[in-house]
Amino acid sequence: MAVHGEHSAYFPPLQTVKGWISLPAQDTLVSPVDVDVLRQVNMSLTRNLDFCQSGEGSKAWSEVLGLREDFKSHLAWVMGLGRLSETFSRHAVPNYLVRVLHPLSQSLRVNLLLGMLPDCFLEVRALTEQLARAFQADLKFSKETSFTSKLSRLDVREPSLYKLTGETDTSVLPLLSELGHGWVRMDQPLTGMGASLPVSAASTTYTSRDIPELLRLTSAVKRFRELLSKTMSQWSSKFEKKDSPSSAKDPER
Repeated sequence: MAVHGEHSAYFPPLQTVKGWISLPAQDTLVSPVDVDVLRQVNMSLTRNLDFCQSGEGSKAWSEVLGLREDFKSHLAWVMGLGRLSETFSRHAVPNYLVRVLHPLSQSLRVNLLLGMLPDCFLEVRALTEQLARAFQADLKFSKETSFTSKLSRLDVREPSLYKLTGETDTSVLPLLSELGHGWVRMDQPLTGMGASLPVSAASTTYTSRDIPELLRLTSAVKRFRELLSKTMSQWSSKFEKKDSPSSAKDPER
């Protein structure tokens, strides 16, 4: 027997057909608007996949898929270090790989197929800023025993993600400026997908008019991949040195 209360809702019983469990009747869960949205998303995915696998669209698709391979490669290297519990508890960069790069690179691929270019640019900027944040935390507070403590101290000492990114690699600052053009307000650090930031309302289908922005995204992802490779190389060399307790220097407290 179902219990009804102030905050409870009634759901019709599931029906079974030859052992298969079916959802309740459509009109109780899915509105006509939902059906239209799902139809639009399915159509956009199908058409945009074809668009992204041919012509100019293929360049952006190739870079986004390449970023996923970069994630796998860098994670495999970290996993090969051994002492995984210590590595992930102490260092911010390995956590960046699994907590930021992994989900956002997946989301970037999906949003590219959905035609949600504003979201794609936001994700590339978030990837860039948070990479710098993780790298600088490990670099400046190497004696801290947990990555969360490193990040907390860094946020207090230098709250500007733009400045942290410049400290990591000044050559990437023009990329941040480009990512901010028309998509993100550069006077506010991107710490989350806030409602005040411009994001796509729904999926769209690409046309030839989208090629200039797709090429911009191609360039942005390519340059981020170069930054990621360079930063991981620097981090790995510093990791080997700072793994020795006598070699690291912590900023003044």
